[in-house]
Amino acid sequence: MIGIDRLQQNAMANHTRRVCDNLRRLLGIRQSEDEVKVDGESLGIAELVSVARYSAKASIPQTEALMHRMQTSVDTLHRLLEQGKVIYGVNTGVGDNAYTRAKLLTTLQHSVFQHHQAGILLIDQDHSSASYGSVQHSLAEDIVRGMILVRCNSILRGHSGVRKEILDFLIAMLDKDILPLVPESGSISASGDLSPLSYLGGLIEGNPDTFVRIRESQSIQILSAAEALQQASLEPFKLQPKEGLGLMNGTAPSASAASLVVHDTHTLAILAQILTAMSTEALHGTLDNYHRFISDCRPHPGQREAARNIRAFLQDTQLCQTRTDQTEGLAQDRYDLRTAPQWIGPTLEDLLAADRQISIELNATTDNPLIQADADTYHQGGNFQATVLTSAMDKTRTSLLLLGKLLLAQCQQMVDPCLSNGLSPNLCVEDPHISFAAKGVEINMVAYCAELGFLANNSVVSHVHSAEMRNQSVNSLALLDARYATRCVELLSMMCAAHLWIACQALDLRVLQREFFRIARPACQASFNQVVDRDGPGKDRSREDLPHFDHVWSFLRGAWLERSRLSLRDRCAQASQDCLGYMVVRLAGADPSVRQEGWKLIQCWSDALPAILEDSYHKAYEDFSATTAITPQYLGRGTKPIYRFVREQLGVPFHRGVEDHPAFVQEPGELGKKTIGTHISRIYAALRNDEFAGPIVTLMEEFLLVDGVRA
Repeated sequence: MIGIDRLQQNAMANHTRRVCDNLRRLLGIRQSEDEVKVDGESLGIAELVSVARYSAKASIPQTEALMHRMQTSVDTLHRLLEQGKVIYGVNTGVGDNAYTRAKLLTTLQHSVFQHHQAGILLIDQDHSSASYGSVQHSLAEDIVRGMILVRCNSILRGHSGVRKEILDFLIAMLDKDILPLVPESGSISASGDLSPLSYLGGLIEGNPDTFVRIRESQSIQILSAAEALQQASLEPFKLQPKEGLGLMNGTAPSASAASLVVHDTHTLAILAQILTAMSTEALHGTLDNYHRFISDCRPHPGQREAARNIRAFLQDTQLCQTRTDQTEGLAQDRYDLRTAPQWIGPTLEDLLAADRQISIELNATTDNPLIQADADTYHQGGNFQATVLTSAMDKTRTSLLLLGKLLLAQCQQMVDPCLSNGLSPNLCVEDPHISFAAKGVEINMVAYCAELGFLANNSVVSHVHSAEMRNQSVNSLALLDARYATRCVELLSMMCAAHLWIACQALDLRVLQREFFRIARPACQASFNQVVDRDGPGKDRSREDLPHFDHVWSFLRGAWLERSRLSLRDRCAQASQDCLGYMVVRLAGADPSVRQEGWKLIQCWSDALPAILEDSYHKAYEDFSATTAITPQYLGRGTKPIYRFVREQLGVPFHRGVEDHPAFVQEPGELGKKTIGTHISRIYAALRNDEFAGPIVTLMEEFLLVDGVRA
């Protein structure tokens, strides 16, 4: 260990461990169908994702301690009111109107809903949810489900003066999949997310002009809150003092959205490290990029973790070089491989910090005023100010952009024959004048990254404006931040899906190239030896002066890589011509009497060489196309399972060129052809549905990376 105390380093959090823990819990809940306990103290990101995105059942433990805590909070509030205490939002106006005093305490609690139910929602006369163009004006369903869960969890801490019966009602709504339609825009996340939570209030009070979404099997029904409660045989609540404010005054929408964003970004950060390993293999890169000593010399925990992970993923690979293998070409890899640990490392540290901030927020009381029952008093403060979530989302958006920039650079290197170390242009398997394979994918990647950069490179803090008669003079804009971060997650997921398609195609082509070399070398050597016949009865001095086949093959192999822009036939011819030139130069120093005979021999071999190369390629391609089992044999222990998951589980095949175009007539018995976009969309859907969670957890546990063991 260099430059930092070992004990301090070991005490630092580990991103990989955190992600695996979250994914294990998520998978465990989904597979066992366990209920998520909502107790005000133990809600985690994985539990929220389970309920919000996968409709896991949530329940409130009916423990005596919890029920006592809730009732004591309500009793303390009522006792304080009986003592004549002036309590904000309970017997005063709200916001800048707090100088007023209210007497209709229950009416006031419904009134606070009314003036915030002012958002834009498009509901048709038939009560269907409408949109203009591509704009959906309601908050995403998973964010709303998470919002209800977080708000219940916060109130269950017993500082809000809200009856437990209301929380039981909300948990029942989650279970029945009856969710309020919440405007997407309109919250500044200052006094919490007042506007979104007021629509939750509309459900509780049975408002006939706020609407809910009811999901039954595959159908969705839009009803007014009043109709929904009537259909469910439920009565609306008549609110008691503080209950309206207690429900509405909190950061739950922002916390829900931020939790979903960080969950997704965690997985994408792990995947970016796997994709870097796959890119290193596809580009015939150098293992030394990720050597432990480099990161020990600069011991940032994120850098060390990223280098260790990538190094582990590349264990047993047959496609990478060591430093001592590099006798020609670039002496070191380009930045998108060589500095990947330094680039990814800070994002891991930022994501850990964001995870920690959000995890605390999920189990915090975020409304105002707060009831301190054990001291028989209350406090008026600002726990609703969601700046901690803004901080988390700003870090996360920056991390998403950093990862996107890296993945784009890697993809552009793989598709460019000038940079890819011998891969074909656009990763085509056919002649490059007719097949353009990944060209459109790379253009899409640029578009995704450009949009990602536009959304990610500007902190929302610079757009804060004073609001509500200057009472809310500073506001966090946390929900806005999380909403844009959500779009950033979608864009990076698109980039990862495209990168996976490109990386798998590039790996197949690299392995096909290796198989071609394996077949071509003995064929070329047999022909060379037959022509040269050094040890035969016709041996003469001209044969002695010819270069050794090992040197000839080394040059021919390099010429093949250099001529990757050409069609197969032209490539075979040009590589043979290049090889002829090499041998002519090698003979130039021989005696004139020897040169003439030597040139005849090498010309004879060179004339036969193009056909040998072409036949060898066709043989390699025929064998390669017959099975999907060849490429995994070359891959590292970490890249192999991800490659196989894409090829086998997701059914995304090796792209063979124009013959895979769906518009062309298919052969009898041939599986339905798909566009490249359809295949990438399948990968994208798997990313968004957490289908990669299982393979990633298995992969990490195999390497024991979650326990910090060296790779």
